[in-house]
Amino acid sequence: MSVAVLLGAGRAAPGADFNSREIQPPDLASVTRLEAPKHAPVEIVRDGRAAAVVYVADPAGRKDWTPKRKGEQPSTLRRLVDELDAVVRLTTGASLEFVTNPPPASTPAIVIGDCEETRKAGIDAAELPPEGLEVKTGRNRVYLVGGDGGAAWAVADFLERVLDVRWYWPAEAGGRCLTRRATLEIPPLHYRDHPVFRQREYHPWHGWRLPTTARSSDRAPLPFASNAIPEGVTAIEMAGYLPLLRSGCSWPYKVKCHEPQNLGGLPQEFREQNQDMFALKKDGARNYNMFCYSSPKALDYLLAGCERAWDGKGKGDASWVTATCVTVSPGDSKVDCQCSTCLATVARAGGTPIDGASLVMALFVQRMCEAVKQRWPDKKVMYLSYWNYDKCPPGVDYPDNLAIMSAMTTYPMPLNAQRANFEEAVERTKAWRAKASLPITLWDYCVVSMHGPYQYPHVVRDFYQAARGTVAGVFINGWTLSDWTTTAPTLYVWMKSLWNPDLDVDAVLDEMCRRLYGRAGNTAREMMRLECALWESGAWQSERVKIPGGWYVPEELFPRVWTPDIVARLKALREKALTELADDPAARQRFLYWTWTFDAFLEGADAAAGGRP
Repeated sequence: MSVAVLLGAGRAAPGADFNSREIQPPDLASVTRLEAPKHAPVEIVRDGRAAAVVYVADPAGRKDWTPKRKGEQPSTLRRLVDELDAVVRLTTGASLEFVTNPPPASTPAIVIGDCEETRKAGIDAAELPPEGLEVKTGRNRVYLVGGDGGAAWAVADFLERVLDVRWYWPAEAGGRCLTRRATLEIPPLHYRDHPVFRQREYHPWHGWRLPTTARSSDRAPLPFASNAIPEGVTAIEMAGYLPLLRSGCSWPYKVKCHEPQNLGGLPQEFREQNQDMFALKKDGARNYNMFCYSSPKALDYLLAGCERAWDGKGKGDASWVTATCVTVSPGDSKVDCQCSTCLATVARAGGTPIDGASLVMALFVQRMCEAVKQRWPDKKVMYLSYWNYDKCPPGVDYPDNLAIMSAMTTYPMPLNAQRANFEEAVERTKAWRAKASLPITLWDYCVVSMHGPYQYPHVVRDFYQAARGTVAGVFINGWTLSDWTTTAPTLYVWMKSLWNPDLDVDAVLDEMCRRLYGRAGNTAREMMRLECALWESGAWQSERVKIPGGWYVPEELFPRVWTPDIVARLKALREKALTELADDPAARQRFLYWTWTFDAFLEGADAAAGGRP
């Protein structure tokens, strides 16, 4: 059997007994329930035969509906519509017919998107928040409508909340859980929802070809256990999976990271004539890959890009400028200029080199904001605080055109399990928000440098509950497939928390283990509970871990977290689960996939116990 059609344990099919708890299962965040119309259940499939059609309002008018080039990804809406088609077929055996014209009132139909009929049904897409969704039924109708990109999320929510689908990791690796039914009827429903955070992005969006590495530091691939990867699967693709978790961005101010990136490629003559535009090194040479951020010429260079982009003056593109903002983001290294002006500013900061570099950048951004405000009052200045300049100097104020993306480098999200780090990270977001003209965005990390099985889903949920109203969203910088194997429970919760952080994490993990691991569900849950406790409140927290300018979980934490007795407990639980799954190949495959790095973890534990590197 193909893993793509493996079915996990689920709820009873929607029907006459569908009640308020069914629309509000404990593992999903709440929605705004509205009074449902009174009508008979809408029949979608009857005894394995399609009874309804699907009408997608004006897909031909969407330029991104169908990929134009080989390898190009379809639109998010198209991806979710395709998933709807697949889910109905895999769970009921029926193939729904897609129609290009509005179906007659006598024909049961799922109507997707804003159109005359949905407006007559009382759904005003224009009144929904960005990416907002509305699900409403009527006589012979299921309406899935959204505002500004929300139609795709209406389909996603309908699949989860009503058709009982979960996507814990990509389907090709067994991460999709479905509920089989011969008949599919949709009772009267009416609810709305919208994302709390408008930027919800994960990288790498493309995925990984197999075999692949498991840590950011690995030079060679890590093999999977036999049968952990279904036969014929040669890659784990993320581009088709992330839309199912409502990954997206409607936030209008996007950073252009480390731009301009071609400084080193500028003509030699230009560099020689403008040497003071570039950072001065200790040996007296110029760093042609980094600006001197005290130099007026550096400011003029970035502003000239704004003129080309916004005023149409001059030739050439400006990679650091978008339609809404200009980015200030130094090259991918520390800010360290030895010119007299920069050194004086660092001395003025009176603290660490981080205080000094942060002040140098803050004053440059202040000058940029003032210049942009004067010439382009409708544009923003996007500043990515990062590396050794990630602090918010309290004595620097800005016009009302500053947008911030703050990189969580000192405390990447896993290290926020330490309460002191967590509180400092929250305070830093509040400090930047007080300076910015609108909620800030974050650049965060889930990068690992060890094979240890750790989870921090409650930390993620708690952080975004604390960040509500201060933060507009996040770009999650991952690295390896471990994100969606070893730490898949945490990454799943992270993506769900970005839609709505009012999430019952334990209910999510309970349901995940029940659906994925069959008879070993309780044992897997015990493993998961232990992994959470070890990381979120374990003894390793007695000594604070700070990595200024870093973005990873340091490997030296291994022996502090996974002591020999803990390793023995985890090993026993894994062996118990595999015994319980001896006669369940589907659940066993999923368990082996989740525990991909476990044998390498045991090897690391043996080395740590023996004092070996």
